Amino acid sequence: MKNYANFEQVLNDLQNLNQTIEDIRQRMVNLIPVVAYGSQDARHLALEGVQCDIGACGNWISVLMALKCLCKEKFGNNWDENYRKMIRTRLSSSQSEDLMLDYLRNTITTKVHFKIENVFFNILRELRALPKNPRFWNLSDAMLAHLGMSTTGQEKKILTILAYLRNSYHANGMHRKDDLSINIDGVTFEFHKGKRVECNSWRHIIKVLQANISVLESILFSQEVLSLKHIIRDDFTCVD
Repeated sequence: MKNYANFEQVLNDLQNLNQTIEDIRQRMVNLIPVVAYGSQDARHLALEGVQCDIGACGNWISVLMALKCLCKEKFGNNWDENYRKMIRTRLSSSQSEDLMLDYLRNTITTKVHFKIENVFFNILRELRALPKNPRFWNLSDAMLAHLGMSTTGQEKKILTILAYLRNSYHANGMHRKDDLSINIDGVTFEFHKGKRVECNSWRHIIKVLQANISVLESILFSQEVLSLKHIIRDDFTCVD
């Protein structure tokens, strides 16, 4: 858990993050009326998608914790055996929980990262500023540079954390890229080439999600992006 006393705190932070995203969506509708709430605009689709990912993650945590409490109430001292039968595992309950919660952390990190990458692609295409090789590293650089933001500053580092975490999953938890050290509101992220990635607790994941949404908000409400007062298409919604 690292710095979280219980999962209620995790769920509260996830809920607060979803509300932050909801506020961003509502603000966007007010500033760009043609982009109605629930429209197929790429900006709204990205934000709605992140909300869905966060909501799904929170729901699965809630289900897991509720099932455990139900087993304790119903089976008393024999709860552990019955709990493992219900989730169909031969592992201990603690091992099973660790695996499921690791899966949720890894999944939400990857899915949110992909949605940020995709909305950058869609916006840059609309601004006619797509890099020749539209991979995340180039997309994030192009997005920041086009808006007059530093490509080596805090925003770039925050965006890079999600990419580094995702890449570590490909390498069985090892970091293969350049070193990176950054502190976000008292939470430290350290990536050292050839070393295991340790900054992936729930506190780390939620903190980096909050920070990425903050960076995304500053991009979406930049003058350049706000000037796009029409629907920005997303290829996925245009497929027949």
